[in-house]
Amino acid sequence: MATIDNRDKATGQIARDSARKEAPRERTANFGGPRLKLSVPKQIPGFHLFFQNDDDDGVIEQLLDEGFSFVTKSEVGMGRGTNSQAIVADDDVTDRVSRFVGKKADGSAMRAYLLKCPQELWDERMLSSGAQADAWEESIKAEQRDPSPGRYLPNGVTPALNPNYRKEY
Repeated sequence: MATIDNRDKATGQIARDSARKEAPRERTANFGGPRLKLSVPKQIPGFHLFFQNDDDDGVIEQLLDEGFSFVTKSEVGMGRGTNSQAIVADDDVTDRVSRFVGKKADGSAMRAYLLKCPQELWDERMLSSGAQADAWEESIKAEQRDPSPGRYLPNGVTPALNPNYRKEY
């Protein structure tokens, strides 16, 4: 019976597994482990991608009117013929990328659709939401500088706010 000798020829010591000159073991996907449910395998250059829930509240229709559009499976490498699985179990009639994300108030299944918008439009939206936050922050600072009459402040408490603090968006 032959035995395998793992000794280093130069030192005579038994070599560790990590010191062996073998090819690294190929890793398989983490079946059953944690993973991102709303991940997208491929980005679309010049566009910002995000999932929007279809709550029957008209948000998706509003976004479509504002210049957003649905992402197709072929745009992000999820089409048939790739080694990725079908995105939706019942294979939606259209080629839109969607995921089941929960239940609506009536108990029916809720889907989130992958939408894209030009990066310039996304940047404008983010700046406008930052402007709204800035207006709220300025109103808080104004109240700190000149408290309105009738405002409750316990004895010995002075409001303190760092006027130099600027939140980055």
